Amino acid sequence: MDQRVFVREVPALDAALLDALLAQYPYDDHRRHRRIEHAKALGYLRERVERAASRPGTVRLVAEERATGRPAGLMLVQSIPEDSALLGLSMAGIPFLLARPDHPAPRRIYRALLDSLPFVVQREGLDHVSTRIDTADIAAYQELTDSGFRLVETLVSMAYDTERRGAGTIDPAVFGFDGVVRPVEPADVDAVAALAATSFTLNRYHLDEDIPKKDAGELMARWARSYCLDRNNCDVWIAEAAGGKLAGFLGTQLNRDLERHTSILVSGRALLAVADQRGRVGQMLSRAHTWMSRGDYKEADTQLNNYGMIKAAFNLDMDMVRTKYTFHRSFLR
Repeated sequence: MDQRVFVREVPALDAALLDALLAQYPYDDHRRHRRIEHAKALGYLRERVERAASRPGTVRLVAEERATGRPAGLMLVQSIPEDSALLGLSMAGIPFLLARPDHPAPRRIYRALLDSLPFVVQREGLDHVSTRIDTADIAAYQELTDSGFRLVETLVSMAYDTERRGAGTIDPAVFGFDGVVRPVEPADVDAVAALAATSFTLNRYHLDEDIPKKDAGELMARWARSYCLDRNNCDVWIAEAAGGKLAGFLGTQLNRDLERHTSILVSGRALLAVADQRGRVGQMLSRAHTWMSRGDYKEADTQLNNYGMIKAAFNLDMDMVRTKYTFHRSFLR
């Protein structure tokens, strides 16, 4: 059987392409949440792909089988203007890199798509491209590394099932904390941003040698500010010590789009920072997330080498639900 593929750029994605790529997609982010129906989760994934593909300036590359013309894969490339303005580099991302689930040679699909990337980079004037894949997608991992991408982080996602595990209200004294845990207030935002700017040194921005550490910190500060300002779609918990000092914060984001498709609300924790690593403030805020944040599932993401946070998540009755690789490639070298 002829398994060769060719790549072409398309102005839009058609239904047949998405049907072929997503009908039995094996790497859905929510496949291990028992209360989320797989078909509905894939409907949400399809909406995400369609939304990303329709964004102005997105480059849509489709791989097709030469012999049959059947869709074989998809790669979307889009610029990231906010990061570009801060870093002084033309930053871009690959939000979706997909191979047809039943194709016998997925590496060939990924190779063809990634071989087209330098031409896109040159035409669009890009300096830096990032992407994230499920660690189970070994074919994508192999081709990304072969094509010059560098592994910059491995993310571990833990989840707390509120229906199975229960909820409650935390007592800070149990964690040896002389203060309160409360929702964020407008007066907290600057202090939260300042703590975020210096705390997240294990993330992909800090580990990328092409990104200055100061700018990487500012990216995290902006992220924290956005969580504080979106009270409808985010929960931010503040650990306030005696005297009003910020001892730590935790920010979560509610996945409203997934909820529309599945009627299940997932609260994803993206940010947790403490002023003093020696205490139990981080554990206390994590418990505040699992018990007090909105959502049917409470998720927590951390780097694979953040052993303390992974141990704390297991101690809070959280289950590991996925792992992902993040890759960066600089085109300045």
